[in-house]
Amino acid sequence: MSSNNKNIIIRLRVDEATAKAIRAKADRHFNGNISACIRCSTLQYDGNVTPPSANSEITALLSAILRQLKKIGTNVNQTARQINERMKVSPYGLSASDIQPFVLFRNDLSVIWEHLNRIKERL
Repeated sequence: MSSNNKNIIIRLRVDEATAKAIRAKADRHFNGNISACIRCSTLQYDGNVTPPSANSEITALLSAILRQLKKIGTNVNQTARQINERMKVSPYGLSASDIQPFVLFRNDLSVIWEHLNRIKERL
């Protein structure tokens, strides 16, 4: 686009928070040129839009879920190794306390389930 041909003015109305966000993004990426910022964002638009606040919240929830799943996986592997080692020494030595960690894993999975339901509500 040639800057000489820019003779059409398009106006839009926004609330104060949106105006502040647009100005900040224009300052950060376009040396304060709001028109360039809006042109770039609209011309790059591909038809999919997710509000930034929802997107960042979903990202945070997914990160929390991944951390929790990694923790659960590590704990399950450690518990299974311990049980397998005990079973080698005494095949009938499995006790209720050996199963107790799996109850805790179930509680951890409940937290993940709640996170997934929050994400589902946002979509």
